[in-house]
Amino acid sequence: MPALRGRHGILETVTGLSVSVTVRDAEGAPCTVIQLVGEADATTQSMSEAFAAEVAKQPRLLVVDLSGLSFIDSWALSVIMRTCRALERQGGTLALVSPSPSVARILQLIDIARVIPVFPSLEEATAAQR
Repeated sequence: MPALRGRHGILETVTGLSVSVTVRDAEGAPCTVIQLVGEADATTQSMSEAFAAEVAKQPRLLVVDLSGLSFIDSWALSVIMRTCRALERQGGTLALVSPSPSVARILQLIDIARVIPVFPSLEEATAAQR
């Protein structure tokens, strides 16, 4: 499926999931934000491709905005975990922000915060990286 390039990045809509990527200036430091909207599961293979493409750019901070995500399965969580490890090897950091209540519950159940920081907002995530 072709990606639409806008001035803010990439917007790709796949079955049940919309993935957009933007690069923002957060307190003087660039920050890449991937926003997930819809449902992230094993049927959304392009999610993995979008994350890998951003890791290849070696961002200092990659933030995944989960505010529009209504469901996440173990496959999508494994994509996020692989992304975290790849960024750490490059000296970068992954942070999760604004999980919806249903996604927050899943993240709590697997205790993801032991490995990946979860913040209520983008501002708090970028402030923690300074």
